[in-house]
Amino acid sequence: MGLLEEEWSPREKKMAVAMVVLVLALAGLAAVTWLGGEEAEEPPLPPYEPEEQAKPKEEDRREDEKAKEVVVDVKGAVKKPGVYRMESEARVQDAVEEAGGPRKQADMDRVNLAQPLSDGMALYIPKQGEEASPLEDTVAGGGEPASGNGAGSKVNVNAAQAAELEELQGIGPSKAEAIIRYREENGSFSSLEELTEVPGIGEKTLENFRDQVTLR
Repeated sequence: MGLLEEEWSPREKKMAVAMVVLVLALAGLAAVTWLGGEEAEEPPLPPYEPEEQAKPKEEDRREDEKAKEVVVDVKGAVKKPGVYRMESEARVQDAVEEAGGPRKQADMDRVNLAQPLSDGMALYIPKQGEEASPLEDTVAGGGEPASGNGAGSKVNVNAAQAAELEELQGIGPSKAEAIIRYREENGSFSSLEELTEVPGIGEKTLENFRDQVTLR
């Protein structure tokens, strides 16, 4: 009988089976690789703002917040005297409330609650029977000496806003703006007589409000 008619030995059979399994495994691996194609691209990262660009915006935001604030020193007959940060549009009434409100002995009839606040303003709430505000001649931080044009208070022409200047006798909106414009162009007034250099203000007008103003 020929060689083809001879039966395979057990060892040869095992080797043949192993070869078949190996071939099938390699074929399966090749199929998976071919069908899988290229790997999926990673999803793009969400857009982000570089740190060097985000930082200036944060600083700008803080600067804007500061620009919208005024700092005032509230003294006298209030429950919580101290320095407070207020919104730029706030009034004296808001500052008094922020300081805990007036005490029982406060003379609120002498306080102009509607007066606008200004940065660096020293606000004094007088007591009943008190003749004059201790801030009449000394003003902290260049602010207004007191809370209005009542007894014992004067308007600081070197710091007052238009609304405060308009409360002076003989001063209307146009003259108030002229005072502010002169102050911005020439600096603070060194004497009350220098007010006569403001367009529209003469000696007679100055005499009308001389006792109502101060330079500090």
